[in-house]
Amino acid sequence: MNSDVLTAIAALAPQLTGAAARADAERRLADDTLAAMREAGVFRIATPARYGGGEASVRRHLEVTSAVAAIDGGAGWLTALWNGGNWLVALYPEQAQDDVWGATPDALISGALKPSGPVHRAPGGYWLSGGWSYASGIWHATWAVATAVLDDGPALFLVPREDYKIVDEWYVAGMKSTGSNRFVVDDAFVPDHRVLRLGPLVAGSNATAATAPAYRAALVPALVLMVAAPQLGLGRAALAHVVDAARHKGIAYTDFTSQRDSVAFQLQVAEAATALDTADLHAYRAADALDRHAEQATYPTELVRARCRVDATTAARHVNRALETLMTAHGSSGFADASPLQRIWRDANVAARHGMLIPQVNLELYGAALVGAENNVTPFV
Repeated sequence: MNSDVLTAIAALAPQLTGAAARADAERRLADDTLAAMREAGVFRIATPARYGGGEASVRRHLEVTSAVAAIDGGAGWLTALWNGGNWLVALYPEQAQDDVWGATPDALISGALKPSGPVHRAPGGYWLSGGWSYASGIWHATWAVATAVLDDGPALFLVPREDYKIVDEWYVAGMKSTGSNRFVVDDAFVPDHRVLRLGPLVAGSNATAATAPAYRAALVPALVLMVAAPQLGLGRAALAHVVDAARHKGIAYTDFTSQRDSVAFQLQVAEAATALDTADLHAYRAADALDRHAEQATYPTELVRARCRVDATTAARHVNRALETLMTAHGSSGFADASPLQRIWRDANVAARHGMLIPQVNLELYGAALVGAENNVTPFV
């Protein structure tokens, strides 16, 4: 199934490329684009096999997401987040999974991990209210994951579409087509089977032989890598565009009628390509480490988990460094509205600022783990 999905994604390239500018302007993915991606199985890679899904490894998440992002960054970001949502739902009790996928195997799950509230205990569940952002893909989602804090720590509340409203406020410089708006819940009842405690998961409660291998990966670093995955595709798309254009594009105010004949240009391209290789090496090193532990049903140490977070950050930083080099090498025409480079540049720069990819936070976590100091930053490792 997984190789077929990658083949299907490649076949979608003309449609995704043709719809990218429209999606950017409308600040959401077009319905026909979404339908085509659904038909290709893009959003089923992380779903449990009993619902027709692929139970993807972390590496497969990266491969599929980056393949889509290499065609269109916004669609790639939604691929990462919707498949990440499916991966989260697979950690809920089977009754909750049946609620989501029983009648709709292609259900899309959006959500946000920053807590809101209030939440009150009731017989058989909780009454939940609050607002959550940024919820990527919320326009098309049929379920949302909302985080709230209970007496025993934060929990993930699974809420159906009829129980939340969308606040249209996603006006940003990049990743415009992701429609990452806020959603609001006003006193909705969430039954116990749709409430998942976050603390035990962060501590590795899913890393047991009773769980399918795909869902044993360490929660936090797996999610961080999924968020970094679109960057890999965006960087490769920019490199391909710049190299292809170099055959017929000259260098202003020089005698070069073809950029590729310039040694200076060649050096810039080599520098950018090496940065992208570095991004891949870090991202896939982390994915493979998490997948190995998942196969063995073991929970990686805090040092390994912190290193995986830094690997994701490093990947994103190197992609953006490559993009800066490529934009300069290509020239100012890359910033024209008609150029796909400017959208790649905008999308990658916005995506790299996701809270899970903040360099200082991830580096501090890794540094503390390396020297054996206490983690005073966050328990979310």
